[in-house]
Amino acid sequence: MEGKEENLFEFEEKRMSEGFFPKVHKKVCETMGEANIDKLEEIKDDIPAVLQFTHDLECYKNCLEIKEFYPEKNQYESKAKKDYANKAYQQGKDVDALYLYTQAIILCPVKKDGTSRELAICLANRSAVLFSLKAYFMALDDIKLAFEVGYPDELAYKLYDRKAKILVLFKQMADAEEAYKNALKFVDKASKLSADKKKHFQKEVSEALAIFKKAPSNFRQNDESVIVYPKQEVPKIDKVNKLYPAMADAVTFKYEEKRGRFAIANRDITVGEIVAVEKAVVSHMLPEYMGKNCTHCFKVMKAPYPCFTCTKVMFCSYNCRKAAVESYHRYECKLVDLFLASGMSIICFLAYRSITQKSLNWFLKNRESLMNHNERNGETQNQEKIYKSDDYENYFNLVSHHNERKTADIFQRAMFCIFLVKCLKSQNYFPNSEKDVLSKDELYIGELFSHLLEVLQFNSHEIAQFEMLKKDSAEGATSKFIGAGIYPTLAMMNHSCDPCIVRYYVEDYVIVQAIKNIYKGEEITENYGPIFFYSCKDDRQNRLYKQYWFKCECVACKENWPTMHEMTQDVLNFRCNICGGTVPFHTSSNIPQLKCSCGTNINLFKGLKELADTELLAESANSELQANHLESAQLLYTEYLKKLDAVLAPPYPDYYKIQQNIWKCIWMRHGNRVIIPNQRKTVVQHEDDYDTLD
Repeated sequence: MEGKEENLFEFEEKRMSEGFFPKVHKKVCETMGEANIDKLEEIKDDIPAVLQFTHDLECYKNCLEIKEFYPEKNQYESKAKKDYANKAYQQGKDVDALYLYTQAIILCPVKKDGTSRELAICLANRSAVLFSLKAYFMALDDIKLAFEVGYPDELAYKLYDRKAKILVLFKQMADAEEAYKNALKFVDKASKLSADKKKHFQKEVSEALAIFKKAPSNFRQNDESVIVYPKQEVPKIDKVNKLYPAMADAVTFKYEEKRGRFAIANRDITVGEIVAVEKAVVSHMLPEYMGKNCTHCFKVMKAPYPCFTCTKVMFCSYNCRKAAVESYHRYECKLVDLFLASGMSIICFLAYRSITQKSLNWFLKNRESLMNHNERNGETQNQEKIYKSDDYENYFNLVSHHNERKTADIFQRAMFCIFLVKCLKSQNYFPNSEKDVLSKDELYIGELFSHLLEVLQFNSHEIAQFEMLKKDSAEGATSKFIGAGIYPTLAMMNHSCDPCIVRYYVEDYVIVQAIKNIYKGEEITENYGPIFFYSCKDDRQNRLYKQYWFKCECVACKENWPTMHEMTQDVLNFRCNICGGTVPFHTSSNIPQLKCSCGTNINLFKGLKELADTELLAESANSELQANHLESAQLLYTEYLKKLDAVLAPPYPDYYKIQQNIWKCIWMRHGNRVIIPNQRKTVVQHEDDYDTLD
């Protein structure tokens, strides 16, 4: 339903095959010798032993070297960009100045103590541009970081004055008054400011402070109702499930040995209802979108904030940067290009992030809960505690198919686990680590890597954004993968080539909505990539078996439903309103009624009249979509689908065309989305320029 005939792993195959790691793996397999192969076969069921064996394998040691490899800062390029930005700003070219100051900020070196006069000045200058562009909360972030990295005292009065003016606009009067006081204090240190200018500045600020002093006490307080930093709106579930907070109360989970865990509707769910809202327990950007989207929250960036070491990853805000730098990024920063050169897949990035976003001490303290894999964890009848999305125990217990793995698969993963452990060691994740020794703690993390790589293979979801050519039109728009994440509750849903739900994303939250009516007792299914109306049964089954190791037995596969271009309206399946069954009707016949297998007569004339009555509804929905009236268009399409669904059962073309239009409305209203015009003026050649939708 996501508008593409490709899953995340198919998307990544080419990049993975071009990396150095497949070549290293091949060389090790060719040179390890028969004795080592026999030894590996003996210990294959003992993962710690396999990891230790792989670590000690001489031919692997000789092939593998961990080198810090990342794009570094460049003070000369940074200065050149700043000079160009200054000129652009003086000429009133604010957008060009914003772009160039941003480039200067990204490239500017920072001292080991985290200070940089040049970076502070670039940030302060960019804050002036953002103020001019009325991007006030972004300007506040620039001012905050500028002070943190050492903005010079002799210039500080200007920044405090700008900060005060912004805070007044946001009715943060107490903070604004404090900023004005600091402006007055620091202007005395402005040694290069002429006496006349200093006197003029002092007069203006003193007048502003006088207004505060005369104002009533309630006027001088911060207005808590005013939102300074806008938050992305994430849709809400009407009635939250008490046991599964990410799900609606309509969902329950069952377990069967051959099917694993799966979701069942415990009441009727109508098309359009929000079934789930879940934040990823771990997420990671696709390398292709580093520098375009925030590494931490996946937002498209207008004024990025840099890592102080590399120039590869960026953040949309002060807070996102702080959260990343204080947790996972310190263990990833200097290895980003090494990872890319290795051909590392997104699930390997996710596995590494799964470890780096927690401390070693955290894993040691929680070791007991991450030891025994329970494939029935999450089943409603056995679930005693609340199933939380951020609980690593739930993540750990997702399906891994470990017992079905061959020796070659286990060894290849063990090689990559040792590679990742060595990467962690190189970045001081483990205290007092010895170079050629695999400590107990390192072996434990290696075991976690091994298990998580198995889990991630079957449970990762793409994170996508809707890329549009125009703000007010879905024409030419496409859904593009920008990253991947793990959603422990959603991951318990099974696949169907004709899914019940559609997914879209807000940052790294996944929102799940019903795309058809789901009746009490029916399974709630999602889609793992192949959709019946895009590809034939054999193709779908081959792809699903290759990636997910199962043979699909959904209704579209069992009945071998036609693809969209093969569908006709020669046969319509009329619903029985008594038993819910269907009866086929050949449109070339002229019989007045049909009889269901339950004995109920189905009045064809009535059914055909009801179908004819929906034509006006269809025209209205299409007109609203073309006019970009998305909310009303979605409501009309939803009503249209409900009316059709009451009379006919799929498959038929209109059913899926309506679903696609509902999906477009949802993305354009709520999901991650960005405008990428065909033609644009670039500030610097060969650089991508993205503009977000507000």
